[in-house]
Amino acid sequence: MAAKAANLTAPSPRKPTFAEAVPGEVAARFYAHDHADGFRGHFLTAVTDGLGASGQRELALTLRLQNTENPIPKMQELVRFFTTVHAWARAGTLVDEGGFTQFGERGLFGRAHCGLLYADARAIVGVDLSERALSAILVNPEEVRAAVDFGVYRVLTRIGAQLRLFPYPTWGALDRPNAMSAREGESALAKFPRVRVRGAQFMVAENCLRLVLLNEIENLLNGLGSLDAGASFVLLTRPASEANAVLLWRPGQQDIAGLSPDGSDGSRVSGSCLLIAKGRGADEIRPFEDGYSIRFSDESWAKFHKSLLARRPLSLPMGDGMLFELELPSERT
Repeated sequence: MAAKAANLTAPSPRKPTFAEAVPGEVAARFYAHDHADGFRGHFLTAVTDGLGASGQRELALTLRLQNTENPIPKMQELVRFFTTVHAWARAGTLVDEGGFTQFGERGLFGRAHCGLLYADARAIVGVDLSERALSAILVNPEEVRAAVDFGVYRVLTRIGAQLRLFPYPTWGALDRPNAMSAREGESALAKFPRVRVRGAQFMVAENCLRLVLLNEIENLLNGLGSLDAGASFVLLTRPASEANAVLLWRPGQQDIAGLSPDGSDGSRVSGSCLLIAKGRGADEIRPFEDGYSIRFSDESWAKFHKSLLARRPLSLPMGDGMLFELELPSERT
């Protein structure tokens, strides 16, 4: 039987414990483990079971605790949070990868205005995850504000660089230092409209930038429709799963910077944004903060927009021997 939040039992390695969040509908499993994303520590992972019935992807929230910390208060608060997520889902409000939750004064775990950033979960030894589990990653107030302004993956990859973990962690810790600065508003992204499209990703390899739009083409077209004709915009993206390097940006940065795993040759590069612009002259692709800029001529811009409308792939030669390719859902099974 699942325990109620007030009567929780702390898990031990290889022995998870259970709690009901919504009786008969949503339960939580709690795991204790000493490794996550290659890091050693005292970890607690909570995994939901039952949110899927309301259309919400199951959640996995992993915390690194102090070595002697009692996990029960954290477990009780997570059960209450999962109850709230269930209510959101029943009302039609879902969280998904690339999204965020920003808390108010009460916060979570006693931290006012903190937040959760959502990304696809990764396997954890000893933890049973559903196939499409979603990691909820605890971040501090400054980080969630930066995610709201400039995208979840800019923040997550910056945390990855802080921890030297490619491309980013899927766990949070209350004692982790802030990965952002008070100068984030200096980003050139602040000058442009930003468009979020779930699952959007790009990769640069062998002189080709390939943009993959898996979902929500209508949202992108609606976003473009609200802009002045041909206006530049920033598409917020997620790191491509095949990439072996991601671009990073920090305020004041002059040179290109990135993060890659040990042994990587950095030949497949991804990032957190694409600046897409209509300009005079030749088509060109250039590095831009933690992503790239794509500048289309009038003719190429028309082809790009037409391909989006028709849901058809596109291949365009660009300047300096580069190639731009667009992949859309109609190409995928």
